Amino acid sequence: MFRGRTVAAALLVISATGAASGPPGVRFRSLAEGTEEARKTGKPALYFFTAQWCGPCHELMQGVFEVGTFARLIEEKYVPIEVVDRRREDGANAPDVEALRVRMGVTGFPTLAIQRVDGNAAVRLVGFASRESSLNFLRDGDRRLREVEERERRAKK
Repeated sequence: MFRGRTVAAALLVISATGAASGPPGVRFRSLAEGTEEARKTGKPALYFFTAQWCGPCHELMQGVFEVGTFARLIEEKYVPIEVVDRRREDGANAPDVEALRVRMGVTGFPTLAIQRVDGNAAVRLVGFASRESSLNFLRDGDRRLREVEERERRAKK
């Protein structure tokens, strides 16, 4: 089918025909990009607090975020935002990253947090115990967030 064409041309044909799609993993957004997208779409943000040196973070990435079926679930429900802690490497985080880390109460890695970008309610999973526990959190996180938001609304009345 691709006789005489370059690999790049073949990839363009495949991409245009839908025969193959991009990488199977989650496409993490930057903090700024993800915040804007979450505001526009109304989806909750899925913050993935991670650090380069964090072994369990890499396990979570490989076992969950790089698996196509799980990535589709995540992209459907959330706006995934990777928040990389650089304190060990650089001595400090960027101000927006540090402010979010403190606001979300992140003290360990990995931490997954689901929150509406303009909301106060959040649900969290700290650490990586297993693929299954992470997937359970991700499958149920939007429902759990709605429950927490509803409890907060009732408490204000």
